Amino acid sequence: MKFKEKIKSFFISAKRFPKRLWNGRHVIGDLVKHKHRFVVLDTDTYKEKISFQLSGINIFVFLGVTSLVLVFLTALLLAFTPLRELIPGYSNTGMVKQTYENARVIDSLEEELKAQEELLADIQDIMLGKDPAERHAAEVSEHKKTDSVKTKPTPYVRSKADTLLRRDIEGRAKRQ
Repeated sequence: MKFKEKIKSFFISAKRFPKRLWNGRHVIGDLVKHKHRFVVLDTDTYKEKISFQLSGINIFVFLGVTSLVLVFLTALLLAFTPLRELIPGYSNTGMVKQTYENARVIDSLEEELKAQEELLADIQDIMLGKDPAERHAAEVSEHKKTDSVKTKPTPYVRSKADTLLRRDIEGRAKRQ
């Protein structure tokens, strides 16, 4: 069979498919064409409580509308209640602001702690008679070895208070 004949036979069979689908011998055709009766009976007396006459299209439309209403109600429930916070990706705006604020405070506390540790190390060096500038130079050279970005080292400048503290401690050390 040639390729053109295969394509032609495919389209001919596709053209006949809806006719075969709606044929009375098929289940889908029976559901859509014929009417069915839905009855609710009392089991003790077999008395009819509710009765509906339904076709396949009625059932399909009823189920479709019911599912759309349920989806819509669920979307409303999630959109306008605190339940939306349970969905991954949605979060409480207050929690997001608090997270950013906490991160900022932690960063500032870490910087303050680092500055205090450096001050204590400088005071310790002064009390031991060492020059804090040498330690800073060693740290800068060590930082240059590990840092891939070339930065300008900040020179250590002695303040007047550092010099006075050093003289005071050296004077005390000589008296003892």
